[in-house]
Amino acid sequence: MAGKARRQVTDAPPSRYKVVERGRRLVVIDTRTGQPATRVPEPGPPGMPRPPAAPIESTAPRSIDDRSGATILRTTRLYDLKAPREIVMTQAFSDRLRGAVGGWLIGFIVFAMVAAIFFPWLLLVPVALLFQPKVRAAFRKWMTARLDEADQAAS
Repeated sequence: MAGKARRQVTDAPPSRYKVVERGRRLVVIDTRTGQPATRVPEPGPPGMPRPPAAPIESTAPRSIDDRSGATILRTTRLYDLKAPREIVMTQAFSDRLRGAVGGWLIGFIVFAMVAAIFFPWLLLVPVALLFQPKVRAAFRKWMTARLDEADQAAS
């Protein structure tokens, strides 16, 4: 009796949805309602055009500005103290940011190439700096200032 009282259930609960084939098409059926889970209209007679599907409303954030068609930059706390914020990347913004960050990036790539050839152990220095809170805070402050400058110049 004690064995039956301590019975463990190891099976997964039954799924709410099942997939069936209807008219050579796979359809997802909601087992609670018995209706298709998707709102796709049933196809008409052969040879007849299908009615257009309703546009799908996306809950994902937009990546393009509706007014100007420019890309939207969404910042994170990783590199921006004022994050999260959205900045419209106009051509002036892109040019300004490219000038601010591009020089540092080229310098770092040259440093990494020289270090990899002559001093491979020196490549551990940037990795070690990533774990220093003061260095990360200084980088965030510097990057926030560059984003603010580029955003002001673009406006």
